[in-house]
Amino acid sequence: MTATLSPETAPTAPPSRSKLAVKILLVVLCLGVAAMWVYYFFGASDQGVYQLQDTTWRVKADVVCTAAQNQRRSLADTTGGYIAHPTKEQMAQRADIVDQATDILDKMLNDIVAIPVATDRDRLLLSSFDEKYKMIIADRRRYAASLRAGKLVPYTETLLGGGPITNVVEDFTAGVKGNNIPSCSPPNELGGDIKP
Repeated sequence: MTATLSPETAPTAPPSRSKLAVKILLVVLCLGVAAMWVYYFFGASDQGVYQLQDTTWRVKADVVCTAAQNQRRSLADTTGGYIAHPTKEQMAQRADIVDQATDILDKMLNDIVAIPVATDRDRLLLSSFDEKYKMIIADRRRYAASLRAGKLVPYTETLLGGGPITNVVEDFTAGVKGNNIPSCSPPNELGGDIKP
């Protein structure tokens, strides 16, 4: 008679080193993810990356930006629609409106970055904001120059991090943990067509 071992009494081979290493790696990764969430909910700062500590700056900047929006509203109305084949005169007129709106934005930017802030970090953030916003202004000027030269080209923006520069500026002005001043965000229009 031959004895057969039942599955319960059969000897099992010890786990291989590679299986043990995988199990340890998975446990370490799970603990790391759990630690990240604990930090996020209980230890991380509520202040956003672009958020200024000086809250008085936001109030003053919002007044300046709202006034600039109102100035842009007073520009010529171009809501007549898209003109597929504009004349050189129509392109020059559109370029004038874009330049007028951009002049308003340029003055707005100069005024809001001139508002004093209390900390070096805030000054650094404002300097970066100023640099990025000036890229948008340069893009708008380039577009207006193309129109004035009789070239009907689409408006494009400088890319930063794979997206238009406006995305970075909007993170500062109105992002999730930004400065809550959407009136200072770059306009979605090039001229005076502002939807209230």
